[in-house]
This record gives sequence, structure tokens and C-alpha cells, in this order.
Amino acid sequence: MNERHVRVLHMVAESYIETAHPVPSQHIAKRLDVSSATVRNDFGSLEDGGLLQQPHTSAGRIPTADGFRVYAAAWLPPGRLPKRTRDALRAGLAGAEGDDLFMAASRVASQFSGYAVVVRLAPDETLRIVEIHLSMLSSRRLLAVVVFENGLVRQLGVDLDPTPSDDVIDDADRNLRQLTLPVGKVPAALRSLAEGIDSELARTLRAVADAWPGLQVPRMFRDGLSRVLSEPEGQDPAFVRLVVEQVEDAVGMHSDIQGDYSVTLDDSVAKVSASFGFGSAKGVLTLIGPSRMRYRDALAIAGEISQSLNGT
Repeated sequence: MNERHVRVLHMVAESYIETAHPVPSQHIAKRLDVSSATVRNDFGSLEDGGLLQQPHTSAGRIPTADGFRVYAAAWLPPGRLPKRTRDALRAGLAGAEGDDLFMAASRVASQFSGYAVVVRLAPDETLRIVEIHLSMLSSRRLLAVVVFENGLVRQLGVDLDPTPSDDVIDDADRNLRQLTLPVGKVPAALRSLAEGIDSELARTLRAVADAWPGLQVPRMFRDGLSRVLSEPEGQDPAFVRLVVEQVEDAVGMHSDIQGDYSVTLDDSVAKVSASFGFGSAKGVLTLIGPSRMRYRDALAIAGEISQSLNGT
């Protein structure tokens, strides 16, 4: 692309993002102070390059998925938000710890971007356990409440039929409080403790070890689905279905993100992601919206919040 083609692509993208309507050549010609015929030639070149498309005959142009990728790449790395906005974002996170912090991050990111947000925490085998507390849920199930060193709290259901007596649960609780270990080493430690002790206590500790993999899965925090569905695209059932699928089935979302940021487009849905440190592992904050996403703002918001989360 030559310099004017880049300008035309950006003008078409920004106009379409703002209006949700195809952009006519006259609109671009007026802004560039050139003839409509010149802009139509530019449109043709950009169409040949797979960056613009004409939704229907006699309509203006809109970016293709590749066109939006090129446009979004121009905003990487993202710029800084205005100080007032940065202060408001950080105020929305202030005082929150543990799970509440990631819930606040998803809520604030959605509030300021207008899109759906998923915060994904990858399992971290090195996070240390501070405390494990065991209690009875039913005659066949126990509840283990696990507190991590970074303030996160997890609940783990433990199937055990029949559940042991209160005395055995209290004894198991005392043993569990000794396990200030990295999360990945807990199952082996529990099975080691279960060797050569009272059978009921051993059965309880082994049951917790068997249930432990339930803690070693990605953790999700979601917000803002109604916001993204209020976009004009929300009138399209196919778009609604795709967005809901992306929000609800986000286990593998950008788990392989390279670098700090990622922009992907699947059909009519766009995702802007920023990674942050989470112990020795990685978390990812993803904004989900239409392909007609406000990429500059979305990237800046994702970047600001991910910086606030780094090291949690």
C-alpha cells in the first residue's frame, strides 16, 4: 500500500466504526480534497488487496477482517489514556484483592470500553497454599476452601461417600493446615500423609488429593455481555450467538498469546487481549466486540488495566 491507500483504509475503518454504515467514496474524497474517481480507484486497489469490501451493489465500502487487522496494528503498542480516564480506571480497582480484583478488572474494562470482557487466569503450579479448611456439605460431599498466597480463594468440592465423622474432619483439617506448599505439590503430599494413619483419615486425605485437579484449571471472570449486545450488530442473531459462545466458552482464549497484546477476528467478532503476570504464570484480559471495534480505545483500556494487574 502507498501512503494514500493507508490513509483511505484508516478513514474508511474509522467512519465505519463510528456509523456502522458503509462508507461512500464521496465522504473520503471530501476529506482528502481529491475527486471521487480517485478514491474509487483507491477503493479498487484496496479491494484487490483484500482489505476493503463492498457489502452490496451501489453501497460504499467497509474493511474486511484483514483490513481491520491492518488498522488495529497501527495502534500497537497502545497509547496512553487521558490522565482523568487512567485515574478513573485505577480507582475502580483500588482496594480490591484476590478474586475481587479480577472481578473488578472485568467490570471496569467493560464499563469503559462498552464491550464484553473475560479475564482468564492460567493455572499456576508455583502459587503457595496459605490455608485449607475442610467442612461438610452433605452426607456424600465435603467442601475444601483453599487460600493462596496472593489472596485468591478457591472452593473445591470433594466427593466422599459416606462422609467421615466431625472428629475425622477436624483431624483432616489440622493436617491440611500444615500444607503451605506450592499448589502443584499438594496431591503428592496428601497421599504421603495418608500412608500409615487411621483409615478414615487416610480416606479423607486421599479424597482431597483426588479432587485437587479441580483447582488446576483456568479461572474466568466475565462482565459486560449486555453492553456488547447493545451495539447495532446485536440485532443480528448470528452475531449474538458468536459473542455468547466466545464469552461462555473462553477456557482456551488466547492461552497462547505471544507478547503483551493480541488482536484477532473470527467472522463478525473481534477480540483484543492484553496479558499480565500472575505468579509464575500468565493472565489474559480480553475485550470482545464486533469487528467494527474501537480498537484504539480498546487496546489502551486493556493495556492500562493489564499494567495494573501485573504481578498479582
